[in-house]
Amino acid sequence: MAPTTRDDDETEAVDPQESALTAVDPEALLDGEDPDSQHPDDVAHWITAYTELVGYKERLLAASEEDRAGMQTRSARKETAEVDVPILSAELGRYRRRLAFWERRKVEIASGGS
Repeated sequence: MAPTTRDDDETEAVDPQESALTAVDPEALLDGEDPDSQHPDDVAHWITAYTELVGYKERLLAASEEDRAGMQTRSARKETAEVDVPILSAELGRYRRRLAFWERRKVEIASGGS
């Protein structure tokens, strides 16, 4: 069976509200992601993708903390602490869970299980 991943560099127009809802949906998958795939190339692809995303969100959160510390107004600090940081943290948690899923899938395939 051929790999099922779809990973082009084309960026499509997105609905900001839909993106926000997806960001905090703990079960959301990336475009083209098939959790039932048993193909080693798919597994390798999603491990790489989620590893990149975890690193990206970790860097964003670290930069966010630094930027927030330099904000002059309590209102701005409060808004970022109550809105932006929780969303970034939720996304990071989802990416870490998906990465763990694909790492388990890699072990399953290597051991001949499903």
